Amino acid sequence: MTVRRVVLSLEDADRVLQNSRTRHAALLDKMHEPGRWFSGSMLLRTYEAECERTRKMTAEAKTPRNRLETIAGALRNPLKQEQFRRLLSAEGLAFVPKALAERVSPQQPAQSACPHTEPKPLVTGLLPEVLDLLQDWSVPPQVFASLRKMVPERQLKAAKLMIALKRANFHYAQLLSTLTPVSQLADPSRPRKKFAGVTADQLAAMEAEFDMLNEEFLHCASFRGIWALELMAARSYLDRLMENVRVVRYLAQNFPEQLAAFQAILDIPMDREALAGHPKKTGRRHKHLVF
Repeated sequence: MTVRRVVLSLEDADRVLQNSRTRHAALLDKMHEPGRWFSGSMLLRTYEAECERTRKMTAEAKTPRNRLETIAGALRNPLKQEQFRRLLSAEGLAFVPKALAERVSPQQPAQSACPHTEPKPLVTGLLPEVLDLLQDWSVPPQVFASLRKMVPERQLKAAKLMIALKRANFHYAQLLSTLTPVSQLADPSRPRKKFAGVTADQLAAMEAEFDMLNEEFLHCASFRGIWALELMAARSYLDRLMENVRVVRYLAQNFPEQLAAFQAILDIPMDREALAGHPKKTGRRHKHLVF
C-alpha cells in the first residue's frame, strides 16, 4: 500500500487551523446544562462532602510546610545562643539551608506589583486558558456550560480547582456555578435558582465558606512541591546535626525538648506517604549519644 504525503502551504495550514477552531467554537456554543438541577438536600450533601474532601487535601498539602515550621521552631532558640553558633561553625555546620534560615528568622516579604495583563477575547464565553487547562482531561460537555456562567477570572479558578481536586465532572462544576457569588456571574441580573430547605442566608454562608476553603487549597497546592523540596534540604541538614556527637551533646544538655523534636522529625519516613500526613510506624532511627 502506497502512502501519499501531502505538504500543505502555510496558507492552507492556517486555513485548516481556523476551520478547526470554528468547529470547536460551534460545538461549545451548543453546550447547555441539563435541565436537572440539584435538589436542596442533594446540594447540601454534595457541599458537605466536597468541603470535607477539600479540607483533607489542604491538610495533606500543608504537611511539608508544617514539618518545616517544626524544624525551624526547634532551631530558633538554640541559634540565638552564641555558644551554639560557634559550635556549628567549628563543626562545619554553620550554613543553614536558605528556606530553613528564612523560617528561623522570618522577615517581611517585599510586596511586588502584579503585572497588568490585557484580557484575552473569550471563545464562546470561555477563557482560552480554561480550554487549555482542560484539553487533556475527559470533561463532559455540560461542564463548559456551567463555566460559561462565570466571569473569566472565576472560570480560571474553577478549572484549576477541578484539576487539582481531580473533580473535572459536571456535578462539581454545577456546585461551583451554584455557589458563585452574584458579583462573579457573567450575567448578574439572571435570577438565582432557589433550593427547597436552603435559605438565602444559608446559601450565602455556603458561598463564603466554599470560596475560603478553595482559596486556601489552591494556595497550598501551588506551593506543595516547593515545600517538599525545602523539607528535603532541611532534613538533610538536620541529619548532619544529629550525626554530630558534639552538637547532640550540646542539645541534650541545653535544649532537650528541641533535640526530641529533631528526632521525631527524622523518625518520619521521607516518602510520599509521610508527606501526605500518614507516617509509617517503621522508619530509620538515628542513634545518638547523650552525655
